[in-house]
Amino acid sequence: MDGARIVDVLQGVVAERAPEERDTAADLLNREPDEITRMLSSRGGDSELGFGLGEVAVLVTPLVWMVLQQFAQELAGATVRAATGRLSAAWRRLRGRPGSVSVLPRLDEAQLEELCDIVTRRAQESGLAEDSARQLASSVRRHIERHQ
Repeated sequence: MDGARIVDVLQGVVAERAPEERDTAADLLNREPDEITRMLSSRGGDSELGFGLGEVAVLVTPLVWMVLQQFAQELAGATVRAATGRLSAAWRRLRGRPGSVSVLPRLDEAQLEELCDIVTRRAQESGLAEDSARQLASSVRRHIERHQ
């Protein structure tokens, strides 16, 4: 496989680390990736998923989705910039913001470590204890490696 599908990684992490969120994850993953990202990044009151932003901060499902999406988009952007140089900046300005990405490309060791650091940091910022945040990051890593 050339990369890990974000949906597969998220489902595995939720099953392993937050089985109580399976219904939330299933409801979320029935939507298009762009819609999921829009819903989870909205700054308004209660979300369309039936929980408010205060609750989102402590749920594994939206935290992992957003980190994986942002990481994949940054990698995709870096690849485009490397391939096309200055033309890519002009193209992005004309196109607007890129849509959601559904696959993480194959990650090398350094990228996996960086992603784990981001997951750990964001999980701690969301209120998870350091040990729980590290366990979550390890789970994300295992599921990415399983699907690459």
